Amino acid sequence: MILLNAICFSLALLTPASTSDSPAGDSRQRELRDLEQRWLDALTRRDAGALSEILDPDFLDITWTGELRDRRAALEALADPKRPSGNQRLEDLRVRLEGSVALVTGTNVVSDQQGNLVARVRFTDVFVRRGSQWKAISAQETLIRPPR
Repeated sequence: MILLNAICFSLALLTPASTSDSPAGDSRQRELRDLEQRWLDALTRRDAGALSEILDPDFLDITWTGELRDRRAALEALADPKRPSGNQRLEDLRVRLEGSVALVTGTNVVSDQQGNLVARVRFTDVFVRRGSQWKAISAQETLIRPPR
């Protein structure tokens, strides 16, 4: 599975990004942007059911702390009472498409309940088309450190 993720990631990086010249490209890019927002909403609401619809059974995540989590662990993390609540929003989303593989990059801006910035986390999500749905097969987050 790790090899499959590496191949998909390399494929997405080495091939030209699809442009939005075609209606199909526009539609798929919108679909993936909406899927990213649904993913963020599921995390915010701690909705394991909604998140399980997005994550492929073989999903792997490398968290901002460097922890490697599979799908089960990612879903269980939603119920962790130590998981802080707050607000999140997506910035700088870029969608790159190559056939049935998509690479989405962006920044998740996390703030507390009072609106104070808590963290900025850059992410890369890899999706594969399974039938008529996109499924997340891999994710990696990196904490953006403030300048010194």
